[in-house]
Amino acid sequence: MKTTILIKENRIQLILEPETAHDEEVLKVLERLPCCYRAYFYDCAGGWTRRTGGYQDLIIVFDNKESESK
Repeated sequence: MKTTILIKENRIQLILEPETAHDEEVLKVLERLPCCYRAYFYDCAGGWTRRTGGYQDLIIVFDNKESESK
């Protein structure tokens, strides 16, 4: 399973990209966690990681609550 971590201001996103049927089954279990959603991330030619409308990858979102309350 490929893993990407995106950190931006008060949010951390853990992107899990399945590579096998077993990985996909694991993501089906993990998607029951709160703050998760499905999307499709890919590496573009410029070296950036972009999201599109597909539903292959699982994204787990962690917001920094301390910074939001200030």
